[in-house]
Amino acid sequence: MKHCMKKINLALTALCIFGSALSAGLLHAAESDKPATTGKPNILFLFADDWAWPHASCLGDPVVKTPTFDRMAKEGVMFVNAHSAAPSCSPSRAAILTGQWPWRLSEGANLSGWLPARFDVYPDLLEKSGYFVGKMGKGYGPGGLGDRTQNPAGKEFKTFEKFLRERPKGQPFCFWLGSHHPHRAYKLGSGVQSGMNPGKVVVPPYLPDTPEVRSDICDYYYNVQYYDQTECAEAIAALERTGELDNTIIVMSGDNGWPFPRGKATNYDTGTHQTLAIRWGAKVKPGRTVTDFVSLSDLAPTFLEAAGVPIPKTMTARSLMPQLLSQASGQVDPTRDHVLTCMERHTDRRSENEPHIEGYPRRTIFTKDFHYIRNFHPDRWMAGDPRGFEVPGATPFSWQDLIKGTRSGFSDIDASPTKAWVVLHRGDEKIKPLADVILGHHPARELYDLRKDPYELTNVAEDPAYAGDVRMLDQRLMTELKVTADPRAQAGGVELDTLPDKDKTDSHKGKKKR
Repeated sequence: MKHCMKKINLALTALCIFGSALSAGLLHAAESDKPATTGKPNILFLFADDWAWPHASCLGDPVVKTPTFDRMAKEGVMFVNAHSAAPSCSPSRAAILTGQWPWRLSEGANLSGWLPARFDVYPDLLEKSGYFVGKMGKGYGPGGLGDRTQNPAGKEFKTFEKFLRERPKGQPFCFWLGSHHPHRAYKLGSGVQSGMNPGKVVVPPYLPDTPEVRSDICDYYYNVQYYDQTECAEAIAALERTGELDNTIIVMSGDNGWPFPRGKATNYDTGTHQTLAIRWGAKVKPGRTVTDFVSLSDLAPTFLEAAGVPIPKTMTARSLMPQLLSQASGQVDPTRDHVLTCMERHTDRRSENEPHIEGYPRRTIFTKDFHYIRNFHPDRWMAGDPRGFEVPGATPFSWQDLIKGTRSGFSDIDASPTKAWVVLHRGDEKIKPLADVILGHHPARELYDLRKDPYELTNVAEDPAYAGDVRMLDQRLMTELKVTADPRAQAGGVELDTLPDKDKTDSHKGKKKR
């Protein structure tokens, strides 16, 4: 039975959020009888690390269980075409905080950089307008503070409940709950040991279907469930105890693709497509599915508009308030028929043999039918230099190296059993074509027909039948890049290649705890 979890259609999503349509409708009707909420809304951002579409039970995944996300989808709006601006933690988070594309953010364009204070961030703007602002866990990062005195996501609090206790009475709040889950490393076998059945796992066709990979996916699901069932559930319960659930905009999403080959640190759908649900009981009609293409960078102007705070002209993102306040499902704004994504540098070093730090600069445009990609330096390795950092020029691959040491080679792929299996079997006759897609070089232009190839395995950019589509999409992409002052579309973007890799101060503190 064909199970396409990548580009879920409206009917399947409807099964997700309308599974309790009657109860959701009754809930909305009951809330409408309450007195109108006055004052500015609170904002609670529940943000996962490396959790991506479509790994939620309400989206049809047969193994992972995400009751909190399912609830947010039923009681709010599900966005089925949401993408992170970049498939890497720091630039994705920088784009969300600033409402700008990463290529406009100088050192904020790369992993392990920093976000200069000259760029406005929505938590600061809300705080200046009277909001009580805070964060816990992973905010902007990994990276440095640069010329800032604290993480741009806000002042650190140990728990959300402590934050609520310290909030001045009657003051609206903005809180960033940055989970460290489901980021690697995982305890090997933890998913299966928890009771998950690896036989039910749907292995996407861009990964080898092996027992090791199935178990690895279960470990990832186990960590997704901790984020959903423990961290998010506890935060919402604390909020409900305040009696302010309906006057709070609650957002649940993740920062980039899942930590598997051809996911995180790549700009394929599996690297940027995000789960995104937004609940605002006092204002938003529940149980809706919106198909507009949106970027997570759109959250910054959304929060500001909802709070009545002027949106800086430097923000290139657009508020989602029209989508939230609409009564409709499906396409709300016809102009939102595409979204851009980008990539510069992920790992902080490519190879000891390189004269300077190199990334893999990419810009892409998604539409309903196509995904078009420009690789500005196709001579470089998309997955990272195959050579290990410990022994320059060598490839010291072993199973233990590859499941524990990300920098043992192909360092843009997180260390894992799945990575180890692909790398160690890359020469096998049956595996080589798939391994080449994951580990090899890619041409300057890629085009994928999502109608026929939702997993983006067949590049049709050189197919004459698609020549017109390539020209049209390239023009649309490059026009937007030029309008938003992307260095790659102007003078080649050399300055983005030579940005320093790390500031001395560390904005990313705290480790995963079980």
